[in-house]
This record gives sequence, C-alpha cells and structure tokens, in this order.
Amino acid sequence: MKVILREDRSGVSEVIGTILILSMTVVMFSVIIIWVSGIPAPVATSAVEIQGTLEPVYDVALREIGVRILLVHRGGEALLPVPTVLYVSAQRGVTPLSTDTVTLHRYNDRLASPSGLLDGTDSIWDIGERFAYQSYALRSSDRITATVVDLEKSIVVWQGVMSAVPGIRPPVFADKWADDVRSTDAIDPVQENLGFFLHAQVIDPDGDLNRNSVWATLTMWYGTTDPCAQPQKMRDDGAYPDRAAGDDIFTLGAIACMSPPFPVLAWDGSIILLNATDLAGHQTTTRMVLKVVQQFSGGGIQTIPSQLWQYIGFVQIRAGEMWFTHMGDPVNTANKFQPYRVTRGDLNGGGGPLFHLQMENHGNRTIFVDGWTLISFSAAGRSSVFGTYIVKVVDPARPANGGGLAAYPGTAVNPTNFQYAYVFDVNPLNQEIGGAPVVLRMTAKTAFRTDWPQNFIADSYFLNILISGMAGPANMTYQQIVNRWGTNYNPYDHLSDADPSTRTQWYAQVIPFIGMTVY
Repeated sequence: MKVILREDRSGVSEVIGTILILSMTVVMFSVIIIWVSGIPAPVATSAVEIQGTLEPVYDVALREIGVRILLVHRGGEALLPVPTVLYVSAQRGVTPLSTDTVTLHRYNDRLASPSGLLDGTDSIWDIGERFAYQSYALRSSDRITATVVDLEKSIVVWQGVMSAVPGIRPPVFADKWADDVRSTDAIDPVQENLGFFLHAQVIDPDGDLNRNSVWATLTMWYGTTDPCAQPQKMRDDGAYPDRAAGDDIFTLGAIACMSPPFPVLAWDGSIILLNATDLAGHQTTTRMVLKVVQQFSGGGIQTIPSQLWQYIGFVQIRAGEMWFTHMGDPVNTANKFQPYRVTRGDLNGGGGPLFHLQMENHGNRTIFVDGWTLISFSAAGRSSVFGTYIVKVVDPARPANGGGLAAYPGTAVNPTNFQYAYVFDVNPLNQEIGGAPVVLRMTAKTAFRTDWPQNFIADSYFLNILISGMAGPANMTYQQIVNRWGTNYNPYDHLSDADPSTRTQWYAQVIPFIGMTVY
C-alpha cells in the first residue's frame, strides 16, 4: 500500500495566536506595574488630639519669673518616648528667642528646672496623661509656639500657639514719669525745693487691675523711721489737678515728702520703686530714677552744682584740718602741731609723727576706706617720693605706739579680700554740707603693717592724699546700709548686683593738698 504525505498547515495559526496573546498580556502587566510603581507611597500620619495651656510662674512676691506649658493627650495613638520630641519656640517683640528641644521623660524630682515631665508609670504618652514643660527664660507676654514631632515618621503630630489664660496676667506699667508742681502741658523737670508729682500709667491685659493697689516707695527715705519711708498710695480718682478719674494715670503728690521744700539736690539719681496688683493677686514691680535740677531766681535751670563732686571727688579736706601728734602721746592728745612749717625736732621727736586728717564726704555714695589710703610726700630738693599709710585706732586714750594704734585691716597679697575700718558717710539732705567728718590717722611706712614711723629730713615737701576703697549704693547713708544688710556688710559682695540701686564700685581719689617745710 502506498502512503502519500501532504503538508498540513492547520495548527500554525493557533500557536501564533497563543504567542501573541501571551506577549500582549506580558506587555500590559509590565505597563501596569511600571504605572503602579510610580504612584507615591501614602504619607505616615498619627491621629492624636492634644490640648495645650500656658500658665505664668510666679515667685513668693507674685512676680512672674517664667512659664509652664501643659499638654494633655486627649485621644488617638500613644506617643513613644524616643521619637517624640517637643519643640518650644518663642518671640519677644520682634526678637526671636532660642528654640528649646525636649524629649519625653517621666517626672524626676532631682531636676533643677523641671522641663518635660510626663505623667504615668512609664515613658509612653498615653491618652489622659499630661506632658509638662517649664522655662524661666520665657514670659507669658512672649509669642510662644509648641510643636510635637514624631522623628521616626518625620511628621508634626501637633502644633499650637500658647497664650496665657485670661485672668492670670499681671498688671503692666506702660509709662512712668515725674513732673514739677506747675500745671503745664509739658513734663517739667523736678526742681529743688519746689516739690513734684509722680505719675504712672498702669494697665492690665485681663482688665482686673486693683485700682487701690498702685503704690510708690521713695528710697531716698529708705531705712529711716520717717513716714515718707513707707509705701505711698497712688490714686486715679481725679483728686489731683489735670488728671481725670479712671484714665489709668495714677498720681502721687501733695504730700510732705514731695512738697516744698522737698526735693533736695541730693535726691538726684535716687530710685523710686512702684508696684501694682490685680484682683487675682498678681503683682508687678518696676522702678524709675529721679532727676533733680536747680532753679535760679531768674527762672533758669541748670544741672545741680553738687554734680561737681562727681568730678573733683567725694571726699574733701580743708587746709586747717590736718595736724600731727607724737607717737609717744595718746592718740587723742591735745598736744597738736601744724605741719606747714615745722622743725625736725618737733616732727620726729616723741617717737615720730602721727598725721591726723579730718575729712568729709560731699558726694552721694558712702565711701569705705581700705588700707591703701595714704599721704604721698614728694621732696622738692631730691628725687624722693614716699608714702605714709593709714592705720587703725584701737584705743585713743593710750599712746599711739603703745597699744593705741594697730595695722589697718586687710592684706596686700589678696586684693579681693576687701576690709575697712573707716566709712565716710553721706548727707542725703544737703550734699553741700556733706556727711559727718571722719579723722584718718596715717603713720605706717607700708600698707597693712605697723612699721612706723617715717623719719623726715630738712626739705620742702608736696603732699597728695590718696583715698582708696569702695563706694556704696547711691544715695544710701551708712545707717541705711546697716539697717538693710547688717553690720557685717561688705561692699565687695555687691560689685555685680543686678539691681543698680544696691550695686557698689571701686573708688580711688587723689587730693592735691598742701606743702610742708621741714628745717
């Protein structure tokens, strides 16, 4: 049987069709995969509800010293301690302040300044728990923004502007000034012996100012028993001339302390303290510096002549208020010698000379004298200059070289070890008259020692006096200083006081004095 073979093409189209369908399917799925991969992934979010409040922090005198921010977790996810961070930024006026960064952590009573305190038994911020932040660098008047960030998700969980709750902000002194008693539109300078009014504009952001709580304290009377040393109530009831009731301008005047013949020239530069309280008990304090000028009969005004003491020095001596005695006599002996023209026998006899200088303080600062105070002697006939240093009186009834004198307290090795034995007081009521006279004794060859006395030879000497020490607070008598700080007061401890009314300063003054002829 013969087999005949024939070509059969009936299955080719099926294979080709299958290949084409498969290729189309691959291409379509590739396009879809490429398109889907180009779609951005959804951003991670945290559904959290937080309530934030701000409260001022006050000291015992109800003065604002900082702020406390309280954030309460009201709902949503729990926040973990490591990635959750609180950023607190602030702006004071137009000046941005530094941003504080705080991580979640539980309450720790060992922290000096609690900042970032979490409720609960762990460090996870759950619903109902509080996260507290406290700062002593911020104030409720600042524009403060709190931001909670999840660093792991790189998202802002919550952000809010912190404002003080109404009713908790203290009063504000918008302005303060002193004016002469004359009723003029302009603010007149305070003139000596004419009296003055004190004005202060006080407002309260919460509208709850206690209008009977604005007071002023005149520190020029501070430390005395005079009624003027007590706080004086300022009034906004229309009782004073040119002032309408309820205009928020509080006034003090027409009292003995501020009426003629007060003020006096010595009040220039003194401090007036002011304070105000709202109905919630929040108190604000401030101060102002009083400026006093002198009035002349012709009506002209010039800066007070007493300011001349600021340039020539506070401590002064007259020519007839220096003498010397002998070291072998009692310190307070009546056997005195004038130094202007003297023999060597009178000067060097009797154990040597003890120089006495009676001086007064005409300035507005108490002067504390230290052991570098001296008389400098310059010999005219030779190139010789030497000093005779201050000593301390122990017993004025005993001989000066027999127990009546001692070395002046202090040390030449440590200049910060400031000590004093004599004080030049001020006269706050009359700077021209000055404080009570003080007699300084000088005889030591070296500061802080008892290596006395100097031996003088025949020559002509030029005398200069160096007053060395420290100046106390402006316009405070020594008694006022003691009443405030006690008898152990040391002006060195107040060199860096933040309060300018209590700050002290170093003092040194040279007084070109007399000539002395020894023959």
